[in-house]
Amino acid sequence: MDIHEVNEKEKKLFIRYGSAASEAMFDFPCHFFRIPSCQGVIAYRIEYGCAIVFGEPICPPRETSMLVEAFHYHCQEENLNIIYIIVSEKFAKWAKSSYCNILIEACSELIFDPEIDPCLASNRLRHRVEKASKRGLTVHEYIPFDAEIEDTLKHIGVKWHKAIKGPHIYLGHLNFFESYMGKRWFYAKEGEKITGMIMLSRVEASHGWLLKFLTTSPDASPATSEFLMTSVLEILRKENCRFLSKGTAPANFLGEVSGLGYISMHILSTLYKVISKIFKFEKRKEYWLRYGPKVVPSYLLFHRPHIGLNEIRALMKVFKTMI
Repeated sequence: MDIHEVNEKEKKLFIRYGSAASEAMFDFPCHFFRIPSCQGVIAYRIEYGCAIVFGEPICPPRETSMLVEAFHYHCQEENLNIIYIIVSEKFAKWAKSSYCNILIEACSELIFDPEIDPCLASNRLRHRVEKASKRGLTVHEYIPFDAEIEDTLKHIGVKWHKAIKGPHIYLGHLNFFESYMGKRWFYAKEGEKITGMIMLSRVEASHGWLLKFLTTSPDASPATSEFLMTSVLEILRKENCRFLSKGTAPANFLGEVSGLGYISMHILSTLYKVISKIFKFEKRKEYWLRYGPKVVPSYLLFHRPHIGLNEIRALMKVFKTMI
């Protein structure tokens, strides 16, 4: 399949069958693999001879096996090494048994249950949210279309991104309004000034939402992000929603590794510890852990039985490593 921007069909497929990882296909042009007998797709990028797949196949569960088998045959014909990034344990174990040689537990998905109020478990969080409320912060849902509000939120995103210090890894671009389908936006105001925003993407397969972005202006009042986050959780709670994924975060240390020899596994584990320290994986998760998420392991899968320079370069490019 030719590379192209995501169209309406793929957007609808993501909303119906996508996962937190597959949302990354909205950030840049991808290849989309299809076969006539399936309605679903596999979204991937080609980097350094590798087909990097974002999450799991975006399809009805009954189509997964057929679509994966055809995709692996296609990549074999094209001499591409398949790498699945950020997949569930269920898919990882299934694919490892039939299609992939290496499995690495390198990430975690952070999933919040809006039914659980994090302020009840944390006096510190509750006090910060209460102080923010007393300062006059309010939260509003943005309903398209208002060019002035959208420009303000884009500007906040740019300033927020520029203010990030030190090395970091990320998957997405700041494409707040690339699509309105299956999206919701909530913004914080202090007086008449907008100071922060949360963007959600619908994930129907999990009966909930993906928190794609939480951005605040560098000059926002203290606890603006906490007030915004807890307010959105409250809104979802009133809607009887039980699933809000923050997406994935790198693990502090590698978990399960299968398919590598002892020496290779030792080298990989040591290298990952260095990367984790440089990019401060543990510290960067601290903010989200205060809301009491369920931490679910996620995996990388490699089709071929080795990890070489091309595979590492491909992953670094897709994850947009910034130092």
